[in-house]
Amino acid sequence: MNLFRKAGEMFEETKRTFIDGENIEFVCQSCETRVEENYEFCPHCGAEMVERVE
Repeated sequence: MNLFRKAGEMFEETKRTFIDGENIEFVCQSCETRVEENYEFCPHCGAEMVERVE
């Protein structure tokens, strides 16, 4: 159930960001943190999992 909770939290955060007018373009799939640009490695956790939000 933890997987579904994390997915729901990520969805809600992304939804709130679009509603508030911010535009998230990239997110780390490993630590689920928003990043400003398409980094090769996540500046938060160091994983090579930064992807564009669609």
